[in-house]
Amino acid sequence: MLMKELEHEVNGWEGYVDYRFRPAKRGRHGGMRAALFVLVVEVLENLAFLANASNLVLYLSKYMNLPPSRSAINVTNFMGTAFLLALLGGLLSDAYFTSYYIYLMSAGIEFLH
Repeated sequence: MLMKELEHEVNGWEGYVDYRFRPAKRGRHGGMRAALFVLVVEVLENLAFLANASNLVLYLSKYMNLPPSRSAINVTNFMGTAFLLALLGGLLSDAYFTSYYIYLMSAGIEFLH
């Protein structure tokens, strides 16, 4: 019995499953490949978000004829709403879905943007 538990500890993670709800195995699931995917998505998301926010201030002031102070307020309101939506994603991932599904949905929405 002890040998079977030790073998499971070495080959898999206790309590973790893959997308088909099979036990996760150390050599096959997670690791550097998954971490690299998460890192790349986060870097690209931050680049896109900050580039859009800075360009939005110029767009609002130049083409929409808003004063620079008002356009900056609108952009900070937009950024605040976007950051608060991250809390909604956290609530959904903790209460209703897994964080993996929420992350994939968020990455898909971000790539469509």
